[in-house]
Amino acid sequence: MRQEWLEYLQRLSWNAPITLALASAAVGSVVTLAWISARDARECRRQRRYTALELALSLESYARTCRTMMHKAVWAAAEPVGPISREASKGVSLPAFAYPDKLQWHVLSRRVISELREYPATVHAAREYVEAFREFGEPTDLCGQVEYECAKAAMSALALARTTRRRHGAATWKPGAKDSAMERELSDLIATAEEKRKASLQRRAESTLGRRADAQPFKQPLSA
Repeated sequence: MRQEWLEYLQRLSWNAPITLALASAAVGSVVTLAWISARDARECRRQRRYTALELALSLESYARTCRTMMHKAVWAAAEPVGPISREASKGVSLPAFAYPDKLQWHVLSRRVISELREYPATVHAAREYVEAFREFGEPTDLCGQVEYECAKAAMSALALARTTRRRHGAATWKPGAKDSAMERELSDLIATAEEKRKASLQRRAESTLGRRADAQPFKQPLSA
């Protein structure tokens, strides 16, 4: 049967109507498939850009929320020590974060989704640390910790938003006059806070060594 078909095809002339029809149909199918593939690729890129833009906007909005909370922490820390300062510090905390609902996550790669999903988990862990600090720390120290954690969360959000925009071809973020110096403000605050933390740890270490040195003469007669 196969041999008969081969002989039949060999006898066909390329000028025969059936041959022309088959060739035309084949070319048409290839062109149609190529057009559909190109259309689907364009639509997928468009969906990725839209999703990336939504993600970036939510991260940038969260960064602004964190900066506002930083200012609230500064104002609360400036209150006189006492019941007023404790009351003011109750409204100070690292804001919660969640991405918008109904995002088309499926248009993104698994690696990108993993990177983006890690951020809310990081914020949640920082919030738990702040709440533990609230339970045992003084209001002034709590406000300083909230300010520091908010600055770190905001910087991470802006960096992730910038990467998301660039990776998927979304428009570059153009902050307004109010937000133009936000990254520099956050960076300066983080550097200052880390210097303070370093100095505080050093003072604690020196204080501990001093107490041990003071207690040493009392231990010698007991061990004699």
